[in-house]
Amino acid sequence: MPVELEEISEFVSAQNKILAELEGLEGKSFETKTKYIQRLREVTRPLVESGYYEGVKLSDMASFIQKELLGKHGISYNADGDYYSLFKEDEKHSEKNPMSGRSRDKISSALPIEKQTGNDIIDKLKQAARSGEKIPESYLPQQILERIIDMSNETTKQSESLIRKLGAAFYFTEKFDKEFPDKRELEKELKNTAGKKTNDLKELYTYYGVCENTIQSIEAELSDQNMLSSLEETLSTQKFISKQIDERSKITFLEKWNTIVAEIEIGISAIAKKLGVNKKHLTNNVRPKENPVTGTKNMHHNYINWFTHIQVVSPKGEKFVFDAKEYFDKQLERGKLNVPFEPMILKNCELE
Repeated sequence: MPVELEEISEFVSAQNKILAELEGLEGKSFETKTKYIQRLREVTRPLVESGYYEGVKLSDMASFIQKELLGKHGISYNADGDYYSLFKEDEKHSEKNPMSGRSRDKISSALPIEKQTGNDIIDKLKQAARSGEKIPESYLPQQILERIIDMSNETTKQSESLIRKLGAAFYFTEKFDKEFPDKRELEKELKNTAGKKTNDLKELYTYYGVCENTIQSIEAELSDQNMLSSLEETLSTQKFISKQIDERSKITFLEKWNTIVAEIEIGISAIAKKLGVNKKHLTNNVRPKENPVTGTKNMHHNYINWFTHIQVVSPKGEKFVFDAKEYFDKQLERGKLNVPFEPMILKNCELE
C-alpha cells in the first residue's frame, strides 16, 4: 500500500532509530536482536511496497535488509533459517524459506576428493551418508511431522494477521486521538454540520470505533501474563529439544566450556575425536569468540559466566558427583527467554 511523503519520513526515521539500537547491541545474542529485526521488517515493508527503494521487490526484502541495512551498519546476525524465519513468505525468496526444502525428493552433496578412498564400496557409502531420499508419504512419523509443520504454519499466519490488525488499529487510533482529543466536541461538530468533509469525518470516526473494538477484543483474549509465561516455558523446552535432535549440535554447552578451558592440557585433535566432531568445528565454532572465517559470533562464550562450579554437600558433609550437562543446556534456553531456572533435582547420584 503506497504511503504519504510524511509517513515515508516517519518510517525512515524509525529505521534509523532501530539500526542505532541494534548497533548498540552488537556482541549480544541473536535472540536479543530478534525483536529489533522484526521491528525493522515492519517499518521497511511499507517503504518497499511504496517503491521507495528503486528496483527492490517485496520478495527481495529479507535479502535487502540483510545486505543494505544490517550489513552496511556492521550488525551481525544468525545468517541461517533463524534470520529468514523472522520474515513472511512473500518477503523472501523461496530458496530462503526454511520450509521450501520439505518436498525435495533428494538431498545430495558430492563427496570431496580429499574424502575419497579409492574403494568404490566405501566411497559409495560415504556419499550415501551425505545424501538423503524423500521419506515415503505413507510413513506415519513423516505424516505426523508434516501435520505439526502445517499447524505451526497456520498458527504463524493467524498470529501475524492479528499483529497486523493490532498494529493498524493502534496506529490509526493514536493519530486520530492526536487530531481529535475531545470526542464530545467532535460528536457535537458531526451532529451540527453537513457536507462532504463531515461525511468523510463520520466514516473515519466509525473506523476509529472499529479499531478500538479490535484492540479491546484482542486484549480480552491475550492479556493474561500466565499465558506468556507458559508460552516461554514451552519455547525454552522446544529450543532445548531442538538442540538435542539437531545433528550439528553434537556438543553440549558444558562440553564447549571444557573445550575452551582445555587449551593446553588436551590436544584439539584428541578433544575432537572424543566428542566425535570435526576438528575444524572446534577451531572455528567453539574455542574462538568468533568464527575466524565468517566472523560470526560464537555466542556460548557469552553464557559461560552464567554458571560457576556447583558443589552439592549433604548435611553430613558427603559430596555428590552428578552429570549436569543436560541441566546446564536446558537452563540456558530458559535463561535466554528470561524464564526462571528450574531447581536441580538429583535423581541418580553417587557419593564421592
